[in-house]
Amino acid sequence: MRGKPASEALTVGELYSRKSLAKLFNITDATLNNGVFRPKGHSSIWLFVTKNKASNRTPYKDQLAGDVLHWQGQKAGRSDQMIIEHKKRGFELLVFYRTEADEPFRYEGLFEYVDHEGGQPTEFKLIRV
Repeated sequence: MRGKPASEALTVGELYSRKSLAKLFNITDATLNNGVFRPKGHSSIWLFVTKNKASNRTPYKDQLAGDVLHWQGQKAGRSDQMIIEHKKRGFELLVFYRTEADEPFRYEGLFEYVDHEGGQPTEFKLIRV
């Protein structure tokens, strides 16, 4: 593990904005605004998922159904390998999910990589732990 798990400071089902997470974890890194974020000093990868994207955003198709998240990675695929190998690399995968772009995120908890297909963007299947 690379630092302590961020999940220890979060509550499943709670609502968090990026601003509240920045304050809670003392984050000044602007990449917090990306869909995939690694907080310094923690062994965690955060996924920020919005079902209904704002009109000025890439229209990725993401859906949380019960304990299964169907999630499209970033078009460039730079974080794909990190998601696929998160357990091997010692990282927990935390999902923050919201239906609409103007809502705060609900912390859904720990997820694990199951499989993927395609590319640019890669379509991932993740399951709640």
